[in-house]
Amino acid sequence: MLSTMDIAVGFFAYIGALSLTAIASALLALFVALRARAVPGSTLLAVFLLGVALWSIAQVLPAIIGPAAGPVSTTLIALSPLPAAGFVHLAFAFALCGALRPVAIAAYATAAFTTLIGLIFGVGAVVPWREFPGMFVPSTIGWCVLAIAAILSIAGHLRLAQTWREQDGQHRRQAGAVFVSSLIGLVALTGFAFPALGIDAYPWPVLLLPFYSVALVYGIVRHRFMAADVWARRGLVWLMLVAGAGAASALIASLPLALAGRPAGLFATWAALAATLALGLAILAPLKRLADRIVFPGGRISEADVAAWRDQLATAADEAALVDVARALLRQRLSLPVDGPTLTVDGEVVTLTGWDDAPIATRHVAERFAGLVTESARRLAVARKMVETEREARLAELGALATTVAHDLRNPLGIVQMAATGASPEIRSEIGEQVARMNHLVTDILDYARAWTIVPQPLIVADLVTSLGVEVHVPDSLMVAADRHALLRALTNLVDNGRALGTRVAIFAEVGPPVTIDICDDGPGIPPEISGSLFRPFVSRRPGGTGLGLAIVRRIMEAHGGSVTLAERPGWSTCFRLTFGASR
Repeated sequence: MLSTMDIAVGFFAYIGALSLTAIASALLALFVALRARAVPGSTLLAVFLLGVALWSIAQVLPAIIGPAAGPVSTTLIALSPLPAAGFVHLAFAFALCGALRPVAIAAYATAAFTTLIGLIFGVGAVVPWREFPGMFVPSTIGWCVLAIAAILSIAGHLRLAQTWREQDGQHRRQAGAVFVSSLIGLVALTGFAFPALGIDAYPWPVLLLPFYSVALVYGIVRHRFMAADVWARRGLVWLMLVAGAGAASALIASLPLALAGRPAGLFATWAALAATLALGLAILAPLKRLADRIVFPGGRISEADVAAWRDQLATAADEAALVDVARALLRQRLSLPVDGPTLTVDGEVVTLTGWDDAPIATRHVAERFAGLVTESARRLAVARKMVETEREARLAELGALATTVAHDLRNPLGIVQMAATGASPEIRSEIGEQVARMNHLVTDILDYARAWTIVPQPLIVADLVTSLGVEVHVPDSLMVAADRHALLRALTNLVDNGRALGTRVAIFAEVGPPVTIDICDDGPGIPPEISGSLFRPFVSRRPGGTGLGLAIVRRIMEAHGGSVTLAERPGWSTCFRLTFGASR
């Protein structure tokens, strides 16, 4: 014989399992309808989940109020083939089945006919059974209705199982997750057949129903069965945890009342119910806080957190490093996926992306953190301006020095060249060659040291490069906003380098954006030991070079708001790429 406590625990476990399943399935259906309605198959999944919720209600009402629940319960059970047909449609649609339309029509037609028969002739009755005030027992028609619903559900599961076996990657994991979760639901449904089959045992399979909802949530969240952002998925998990916490607190709070029995008298009943409600709320509060911490971690910010963030952000040496450090800290703090909500840094402006639907507390953390990142971005900007100011000052000094050197060198060089007029032709030629070399070096020093003030204007790239006498692969209409003289100087430097080292030189251009121009040659390539410092002054890849040609190109491109870098093109050993920041 079962004790009173065993009976009470079994009764409340049955009620709790069905109630939790009804709440969870309804919340899942609402989530899919609101958050994933644009995703193919979302309506079908929502209908199926709503059907699970209604089935749970149809079974829990008789256990609470007895035979009086018969009309509502039997009506809901008669409708059960319809969500089963929706599940078949969903499974075949997910499997990308070519016979989807005929299968869907057959499933819905069969379900509608079966439902109509059940509503007209009835599907059964609610009768007392064991410790329960009422349990549904199907009639012959009811068995047929339930059999059709089961056959439809099994057909959907077989299609998912086939997809699970035949597909691979994400599609396979999605099919497997939904298949396993729904299989748990099918096993749980066998518990409802105990009264009808005369099985004198507690319907324990019914207790598996909440695990079905949990498994389905896991499949949706873990394998992204429905395309939803991270906040929608976390909101779904939060709803499930809070619903579970509510069911657990209600069960624990009502257990003493169930064991002691209903108190006599109105005041005693009211006091017992009030105490039960207060106990349930007291239990629910810490459970809800636990759910908050699990789903939305890192919601509280301390001064120690702020100090630690500042220290770690201060380690960033430039804007790119600051972005990497900031994103890593934010992901770590809030347990975000790599492709989840993030932030970007553009100069001194920090922008949060993907946080609009985040809970207020979580969004507050992101906004506070973004403020600290803004402080770091401003410090980097100030430091960069100081470096640029110092660099400009040094370049101005270098320019003044170069002008003095040029004046002091060119006059003596001219005197030397004139004094050599009486020498033999061989000596005059040698002196002339060396003087020209010195003049070229002086010119390069002046060009490198000068402040390149450019006047951008629309230039047709093809017209500009045609005069250089090399292969040209440039769209005829491609235009770039640049200073003609400065850009021609940069292109000439690169073409001269290519000619000095290779037999072929070609120019390629891409529309972009941004516009890029590649100057390529078939020479020996760039020695590895100088590849990292190629654009610094006095680093040359060819014998006899001044080492200032590429440095001048870099200065010219920086003045345009662009850059010069090494690039790769099939069939060419060396390519220099000019990338324009201000182009059209």
